[in-house]
Amino acid sequence: MRIACQLWNEEGGSVSPFATVLLMTILLLGLLPGVVTLRDQIVQEFGDVAVAIETFDQSYSYSFNGVTSQYIDSTSVSDADGEAPAGLDLTISASSE
Repeated sequence: MRIACQLWNEEGGSVSPFATVLLMTILLLGLLPGVVTLRDQIVQEFGDVAVAIETFDQSYSYSFNGVTSQYIDSTSVSDADGEAPAGLDLTISASSE
């Protein structure tokens, strides 16, 4: 603890610009894939919630005075394992600029 306090209070040292740039570059290279993965997982969760809301079964039937009526809600969207939910396309096509 004493060494940490001495290093914190020392004002005679200098910070190398190269070391600072190198450290920031390494941090940025480590941070970018993490942020991209977080974004993809959030989009995936929003898609899963959208599919769950869309696939609520709203079927019903009733009968009175001998007359029967019913409505059967069909499932219109389903996604395979590992696919983007609800047919979302998460790819960006290359442009010829």
